[in-house]
Amino acid sequence: MRVDRRNFLKISGLTGAYVMSASANELNPLKSDKEKTFIGGCPVNCGSKCMLKAHVKDGIITHMTTDDDGDDTYENRQIRACVRGRSTRYRYYNPNRLLYPLKRVGKRGEGKFERISWDEAINTIASKMKEVKEKYGNEAFYILYHTGTIGSTMAGWLDGCYHRLLSLFGGYLNYHNSYSTAQIANGLACFYGKNIGSDIENLAHAKLAVLFGSNHAETRMGGSSIGYSLQQMREKNSTRIICIDPQYNDTMIGNGDEWIPIAPGTDAALIAGMAYVVIKENLYDKEFLDKYCVGFSKETLPEDASENSSYMDYILGTGYDKTPKTPEWAESITRIPASRIIKLAREIASAKPCFIEQGWGPQRHQNGEQTSRAIATLACMTGNVGILGGNTGGRGGSSWNFDTTPMPFDNPVKTSIPCFLWYEGVRLGEKMNALEHGIRNAESLKAPIKIIFNLGGNCLTNQHADIQTTGKILEDESLCELIVDVNITRTHSNSYADIILPSALSFEYNDIVRVTMGDCSTRPYAIFAQKAIEPLGETKTPYEICTLLANKLGGREFEAQFTEKRTWDEWLEWLWNDTTKKYSFLPSYNEIKTKGFWKINKPVKPRIALENFINDPKSNPLNTPTGKIEIYSTKLAEMKKTWKLLPGQQIEPVPVFEDVLMGPRDPMREKYPIQFYGYHYKGRTHSSFWDSPAIRELNPQEILISKFDAKSRDIKTGDKVIVENHIGKISGIAKVTSRVIPGAALTYQGSWAKFENGIDVGGCINTLTSDQPTAIAKGNGVHSVLVEIRKA
Repeated sequence: MRVDRRNFLKISGLTGAYVMSASANELNPLKSDKEKTFIGGCPVNCGSKCMLKAHVKDGIITHMTTDDDGDDTYENRQIRACVRGRSTRYRYYNPNRLLYPLKRVGKRGEGKFERISWDEAINTIASKMKEVKEKYGNEAFYILYHTGTIGSTMAGWLDGCYHRLLSLFGGYLNYHNSYSTAQIANGLACFYGKNIGSDIENLAHAKLAVLFGSNHAETRMGGSSIGYSLQQMREKNSTRIICIDPQYNDTMIGNGDEWIPIAPGTDAALIAGMAYVVIKENLYDKEFLDKYCVGFSKETLPEDASENSSYMDYILGTGYDKTPKTPEWAESITRIPASRIIKLAREIASAKPCFIEQGWGPQRHQNGEQTSRAIATLACMTGNVGILGGNTGGRGGSSWNFDTTPMPFDNPVKTSIPCFLWYEGVRLGEKMNALEHGIRNAESLKAPIKIIFNLGGNCLTNQHADIQTTGKILEDESLCELIVDVNITRTHSNSYADIILPSALSFEYNDIVRVTMGDCSTRPYAIFAQKAIEPLGETKTPYEICTLLANKLGGREFEAQFTEKRTWDEWLEWLWNDTTKKYSFLPSYNEIKTKGFWKINKPVKPRIALENFINDPKSNPLNTPTGKIEIYSTKLAEMKKTWKLLPGQQIEPVPVFEDVLMGPRDPMREKYPIQFYGYHYKGRTHSSFWDSPAIRELNPQEILISKFDAKSRDIKTGDKVIVENHIGKISGIAKVTSRVIPGAALTYQGSWAKFENGIDVGGCINTLTSDQPTAIAKGNGVHSVLVEIRKA
């Protein structure tokens, strides 16, 4: 029944246009005259997984609160949700909430859909899956990288019901890496054997903390997360904090002692300039480097390494480029005065322990792999790895790291592609190979990607690079033949879907929150997310959708194989009980289900990354070819000989500064002089919460430009500006500020693209980013962007 949606808007407190209608009983869940409170969690991908409480009356969520148990002592703190999480109610009662299955009726990308039944939707998907499997095989199925909901056990998109279903159906093409950490994960894997950092609580034992592009205070704001821990540890020991960042960020405002502004993407050059000082003044920890590391000096190079290929050779100018990396050389690239580079090198070398950390922003440049390795090299040069108060140079994490057992599945297909290069799997198919595109477990693909499942994500277009070029690939129905999008609302990405399925939202089902995903929770707790209201409209849980699909794919027998004859809640109990076998300190299923929330005050020694290796390297070798820290990477040396790279790219065994596409020294800068990037900020988690009007009002989309650059362009705060390059154009409102280094400008990543006359008036950064992958990880170097900015 289709009726006026004014009741829906009245319930939600929203006004404006509506796109679909709902009957009163569809909006109504568990009727009750008395308000009831239900415990749940915020499952989005910020790293924190905070408590939310839904207050329900007459089947409607009236408001939301958060944890009020405990106090403000660090050991007994509340797991308070930030303003984003507390706005979650707006996501339920949003006029753009998806309530029914939809079928595309226009061209892909036009965003024209009509309502269909669940039977038609499931039959369409199942029929195409059978056809594609018969014609191309299971490698033609692909579950796109997605992070809209990763903090749930049953409804989590990373390893949930769809992965189990497709595995039982014969498998699907895998991916490796993530949009968040591709470069640092690969860079540090070639350095330490894995991407690793010490507990953030080590900062309390440090004399100095140096943070490269690290902004925990804004990106991880929850009460149990790294941002709060960083602040508490800093106050506990009065640790001096230096923030190295193109922007005077919120971590600097609340916790920092000194801001050193740096040109974006030049951290490796800064490290090289400091290394020159440390080597020349004999300030480096030679004992540490000789005992634990490979390739800092020629004496520790592998036997098969070429002459003059050590990191010291690179720094002193006896290496491949014959250029001494003096502080003056570094100044010309980083825009940090040589005198400050010299002083900083001496400060770090003399302050032991020194907590050296990098966020994930620096590694999202085209030279991100080497940037991550360079920062790790600084930690090694100064002997701050494996000691209390020190760090590896990686991102700080938590000593508490447990996770609930996910839905069990075993994908028969082993071939894996870099997640950022999914579009090449669509476009190139069998031509996509290992030496050019980083495929693993196969030399090349057996088939092109023909069916894409986009599950609670926006990486199909909006969070991917070069939105318009990506859209053109997706528009071609002869390439990808079916795109299925499962979501809670209309997004830019699902404008390209053929079938859109409406998903239920947390508080519309029971689930267990995976609180330690991302290694960001610094306090042990668990949340049983309780069902508070009935699913709105015809929305269904992932398990319900997959059960329907299993039946259409293989009848009752295949459905029983998928469900193992368990209900959703019976699976939850099985998964939790399996989790408690690994972590005996966790409560029983009945206890966590009844109480909804569990936490303990149990201080633990902060995790010291690589402590065992430092104490006994022979008994605890690293997962590198040599078993040691590889400043000279034997893996990268081999890749340099065999991999096929794009023009201008390079792979070097030591952590060099690379000039890259749209980097600080690209000749293109004559036409597009401003380095531009989008950063994670308090108003959104990636693109999640853009659908919350209250959050958009509190955190409007802006273009941050320095006073220096604004003056030369006659731009004032509040002016509408155009940001453009050879890839695209966006428009937005200027904010003139001293918080951005001259020569650079920023915007908030995750806004939803909206094109009008060829200009993205939604202001999405990915309208301007290149889809060229990085050399080593084949990741998204989308922070390397050059633009010009002008008044509209």
